Amino acid sequence: MEIGQAWSIVAGAVGGAAVVGLGASLWWQRRLGKARNLIEQLKASRDLLNQQNSQARRQIEQLQLEMGELRLIAERVRRRAANTVSPPDTLGPPLEPRVASPLAPQAMAMTARVAQGGGAAFLPTQHEELDDNSGFAPTQIDRSRGR
Repeated sequence: MEIGQAWSIVAGAVGGAAVVGLGASLWWQRRLGKARNLIEQLKASRDLLNQQNSQARRQIEQLQLEMGELRLIAERVRRRAANTVSPPDTLGPPLEPRVASPLAPQAMAMTARVAQGGGAAFLPTQHEELDDNSGFAPTQIDRSRGR
């Protein structure tokens, strides 16, 4: 074997190794680039989720504070209402409806409940046609208020 042939075999092997190394390097660079992009997307998603979680926690904290305030207000109103309710004997006789209307049974039941001391004296609102077509419901007096 001649020295020239040996050098050409060595040069071919080195050249082949260089080409294979360059191809493998390009293939790994593509895979590493995809992996880096995926890692960046995951980091961005995690940051967004952390931001949303902290915002949700702040909103929950604020809503809990508001609920606490509303509970205190409701408790104050309940205590005030319990202290200002008139005893049943000072309410006077129950009102008798003068006009036969569709609300008369409800009004009698409500005044009986108020006379027993079991509830607010507000009558439920009804949107029904009135017999006299005047556009106004019959006047109802709330004797538990204004004292």
